[in-house]
Amino acid sequence: MTRRDPPVVFFEPGTGAAIYEQIAPSRRIALHRLAAEAVEPEGERSGHRVSATPGADEDLAGELEQFARDQATVGAWQDASTALFSASRLSQDLRSRNDRLLRAVDALVGSGNIAQAQMWTAAVDALPASPLRSSVLGYLSTASGQNDSAQMQLEMAWRTSNPQRDPAAAAQVAQRFVLHGVASWDGPAITTWAERAMELTQPGTPAHIESEAIYGLGLYAQGRVSAAEASYHRAFEHASENAQKQRVQMGAGWLALRLDNVETALANFESAAPTEYRGGSMRISLWAEAWLARTHLVLGNWDAAAATVARASVRLETSRMPLIRPLLYWTAAELWSMRGDWDRARYYVSQAAVQPGTYRAMQVPATLARARFHEARADYEGALAVLQPLTELDPWTENRVSFWPWQDTYVNALVMTDQLDAADSFLTAFERVPREREVPSDMARMAWARGRLVAAQGDPDTVREHFEASLGHLRGINRPYLRARVSFAFGQSMRRAGKRRLASSVLRAARDLYDSLGAATYVERCDRELKATGLDVGNLPDPADPVLMAVSDHHLQLTAQERAVAELVAGGATNKEAARTLFLAEKTVQYHLTRLYRKMGIRSRSELAAVFRAKD
Repeated sequence: MTRRDPPVVFFEPGTGAAIYEQIAPSRRIALHRLAAEAVEPEGERSGHRVSATPGADEDLAGELEQFARDQATVGAWQDASTALFSASRLSQDLRSRNDRLLRAVDALVGSGNIAQAQMWTAAVDALPASPLRSSVLGYLSTASGQNDSAQMQLEMAWRTSNPQRDPAAAAQVAQRFVLHGVASWDGPAITTWAERAMELTQPGTPAHIESEAIYGLGLYAQGRVSAAEASYHRAFEHASENAQKQRVQMGAGWLALRLDNVETALANFESAAPTEYRGGSMRISLWAEAWLARTHLVLGNWDAAAATVARASVRLETSRMPLIRPLLYWTAAELWSMRGDWDRARYYVSQAAVQPGTYRAMQVPATLARARFHEARADYEGALAVLQPLTELDPWTENRVSFWPWQDTYVNALVMTDQLDAADSFLTAFERVPREREVPSDMARMAWARGRLVAAQGDPDTVREHFEASLGHLRGINRPYLRARVSFAFGQSMRRAGKRRLASSVLRAARDLYDSLGAATYVERCDRELKATGLDVGNLPDPADPVLMAVSDHHLQLTAQERAVAELVAGGATNKEAARTLFLAEKTVQYHLTRLYRKMGIRSRSELAAVFRAKD
């Protein structure tokens, strides 16, 4: 066969491997030697040379080790891992063989292939204790979401390392601590270990680049917003156009998303997501895709969010990377809860679930997946029970900034379960936390939470200004999902305060936004609220309405709120459930029931339900 001959293509799976195994070993070696002279890419050439070398060959092992080092510099961890496994096999002495094997497994974790790396755990455990061995086990534990194991192994690795004699090895341990820190959302730990790693290495080396890519998040977690932004400007100046740059883009995307620069975040995540296909890390690729799905949700691109989740979930399950599962499936659970696909929503809530003791970056999104599911079903007791632990797990203080926006949801759950004093206490403390810079979405969430609370406290004169302030913070930025959420609460509160025309106008805006997102759960709620105002032209009483027909013979007329209460109670809602759905006091629901029973000539809930069944 000459170089000009067309390649041989096998159409049946396994045919090529079967034919290869039938070739005599001596013939295979000879063919690999010929192939090594014919192919151009260095990685392919080295692969053929390895296949042509049945025994130890230290010279070739050394070349492979250098090739792996070069690949690591550009972030091509899968290629580095393959080369190091081959170098280990070709090593002449035991110490070199073990060292290369450990670094091969380490590179495998760096590539994101956790499933394959875990297959080597027993072999790594059997090797003599060393800083590198502890570092590899700690790195694998972090990627596997095993917080306590990672902490123990990394502490051992650092205690037994020697930064003066081997700064590169010590820097690698420090960089593993950086990843451990971001998974724990521990700002001081992130910055401390990143600074150590960068002090021990030169810009452009893997440990330096990967630490610098996360350093800005550590600064932000401590409330140092300007310093965080400046750190990413520097990081982009150092990053070369290779797979390592995607690490910087992903870290910068996290920060941009949190600071409401969502369009910038979208661009960074879209650039970082193909990392795996550029010879880089599946871990970075999947993490970027999980945040990309979240960004699509925030921007109202819900079909794109669903597609991103579907695409990423296949590779996530193959790679067995639990560290990223809750983040990806939080978005999926929330999306399908809002769209009213409860079976799919439950599935993703279960997929996001984690065991106690895992990383904060896993526990918080797993909690939010459950909370959003409960909230979408108007189960505020369930949402509150889920969210309560976050007050200790993910506090926002003067020296610590929470990354995940859950505080407004928590206040809303407290309000809707009539725990107004607790809601006021929590929200007041949250509002008083010093902030280097006002982030519009944070300010909007605080204002709408305050509006919700004031409405429940019975102060209608100031309710409007809080909700209008919330919508004002969102003016000029593209946040349809959050705007719909605020508008719905605003309209519901105005309807309760008796300002029906304003309520109708705001609820119509909320409905249109939810409808554009496909959020069927809240479109239905908006329709119910609009009907309760009694003013919305698009939702006037249907002449064939069962309640209207039941009272028409007596020429009676139910008020809009009586009709809304009747529909819910006839559908099986308790007084408490109807009150929470309509944002009314429970005694108000009872008052409406008493009046409509009298008007309709009935005496019980069962009779009311029978009226509806008879007219269906």
